[in-house]
Amino acid sequence: MRILIVNTFYYPNMQGGAEQSVKLLAEGLVKRGHQVGIYSVDSRIGNCKAVVHNGVKIYRFTANDFNLYRFSYDKKNVGKFEKVQQKLLCYWNVKCGKDFESVCRDFKPDIVHTNTIYGMSYLIWKAAYKNKIPVVHTIRDIAIVSPVQYGHKANHFIRMIHRIYMRSFTKYVSGVTAPSRYTLESSLATGCFKYAGVKKCIFNSVDMDHSEIEAVIREKQNRTSPHIKFMYAGRLVYFKGIEHMIRAFESMKYKDCELYICGNGEMAEYVKKCSAQNPDIVFFGKLDNEKLAEAYKESDVLLVPSVWPEPFGRVLIEGNKYGLPVIAGRCGGMPEIIENTHGGETYEAGNAVELAELMDQLADRKRYKKYFDSILRTIDIYNIDRQIDEFEKVYSEILRR
Repeated sequence: MRILIVNTFYYPNMQGGAEQSVKLLAEGLVKRGHQVGIYSVDSRIGNCKAVVHNGVKIYRFTANDFNLYRFSYDKKNVGKFEKVQQKLLCYWNVKCGKDFESVCRDFKPDIVHTNTIYGMSYLIWKAAYKNKIPVVHTIRDIAIVSPVQYGHKANHFIRMIHRIYMRSFTKYVSGVTAPSRYTLESSLATGCFKYAGVKKCIFNSVDMDHSEIEAVIREKQNRTSPHIKFMYAGRLVYFKGIEHMIRAFESMKYKDCELYICGNGEMAEYVKKCSAQNPDIVFFGKLDNEKLAEAYKESDVLLVPSVWPEPFGRVLIEGNKYGLPVIAGRCGGMPEIIENTHGGETYEAGNAVELAELMDQLADRKRYKKYFDSILRTIDIYNIDRQIDEFEKVYSEILRR
């Protein structure tokens, strides 16, 4: 099967969980014998010649008139007129539609699998339909529900116009999936994907070795030190709950502990300031995969304090994979992961008092060791092989239709 996967960013331009999931899926499909291409718009230097990495053929373009990096990372310095202009390109980026068609002519896919397509516009769905190529879309953000990401609130009129637009383009999609029931159901509730023949929840996954997980957990079971290391890994932006997490840590009754913060973003200076004022808050900045894995192994409990509805919450699985019980905000798709793995606890998102209470509870090693058995018993739910099995079924069903 020839599968063209579409995502705004692709390796090595990894922004978050969506890019990790797309890379794992693409390379996993190659190992199954499929021919896989990637169309992304994250080039800073102009449209690039297609290259092959780990068996995946990557077509890396720019987002043309849409300034992807400025609009994604420098919004504070973008004026209102430019914001409107750039946002409209997210809806109607004709040049990206033409670039996508040129990729299809070269790669000749049997099926197109779109993911995060921020900045490209949904014209690519119409382009695929016009060229008689079925489309599967995986919902990895809240773009179907709202025109403004990450928990901002658009006014009712703008939200209504956005949903009318989305309904007019989702009619070109043959199948839709999402990594959590929450994300799938909230998107379908808008009336989108009405004509999709397949509507399915397929969990995100991680690459895992069960024997390695057992070894990591065995080492953590043998720890006796009263000193507890809490950890946060992710983007340093306000909707990730950074402020109330630090407030909770500083208000804990249990004091023999540290808070490791790994990541970068607009709140990096705030975190540096907190770290300078409190030696128990250790700021690492953004770590590469190898150093991040070491930080996971060294830590005891993972904090995921998001205050916006995470479509999935991949970092929870990453934490469990490294033997970390998780404390996560109760919003979006994250509670579903805890329901499946029983590998942690949830609290009212944004409630620093409740978070501090849970942190105090999990500072007792005897208490948190109970999560290890649950993690070992359930973690394979999120194995990459299971996810690829599910997507192969979806692709086959859509092609049969």
